[in-house]
Amino acid sequence: IRRGDGSGVLAPVLRLQQRVGNARWSPFLRNHDQPRTRSEFDGDWDKARVASFLLLTLPGIPFVYYGEELGMTGKKPDELLRTPMAWTRGGAHAGFTTGTPWQLLSPDSLEANVEAQSANPASLLNLHRTLIHLRASNTALARGVLVPLTTNDPAVIAFLRRDGTRVVLVIANLGAASHGGVTLSSAAGALRGGRYAARPLFGLATFAPFRVAPDGKMRETSVPPLPAHSGVVFELSRRVAR
Repeated sequence: IRRGDGSGVLAPVLRLQQRVGNARWSPFLRNHDQPRTRSEFDGDWDKARVASFLLLTLPGIPFVYYGEELGMTGKKPDELLRTPMAWTRGGAHAGFTTGTPWQLLSPDSLEANVEAQSANPASLLNLHRTLIHLRASNTALARGVLVPLTTNDPAVIAFLRRDGTRVVLVIANLGAASHGGVTLSSAAGALRGGRYAARPLFGLATFAPFRVAPDGKMRETSVPPLPAHSGVVFELSRRVAR
């Protein structure tokens, strides 16, 4: 995400998938000993959003360190990585406690708080809420096998999550500019041959029906234009075998 280049993102996930059961490894963006995600991105909200999007759509059991869902900032020393979480826009200690917290609030607490972000459908908090509920309700996202796809644009990564006959398609633009003219291809056996419809589950994009060859390959399937630092999720349904 720093480089705007998705090359190599899926390779370590595939290695883990081959060696460790899906319910036995837990990806995370940050923990209590690491600088906050948004601080790593110099305060950039959009980069933090697409990072969280990938965390919540890739395999494993994702862990979210408190405050990451709000975009809290913080760098070393460790005490500044563990500041109180802000629940309200104001009031004593932003609703965290009526007592005396061990640290002062982070300077960004007026924007990185639950009250402000709950009211904003496009907030980082609501991205987490939506994708966590989607993951819990869709077995392909919850436990599906990762099937990598190839794109003709290094800034855009795409993959399938497949659980039996249930399949979702995930596409993310890691770049700082909108990308159009992107196509997807796959190895043989990615999907059953036939015609597919794509129903949007997350994101505003629409995806035209497409065909998969009898050998299960996707061949230069066109992707809708993707805004910078954004992701979309579609559920795929097979209509006609060809």
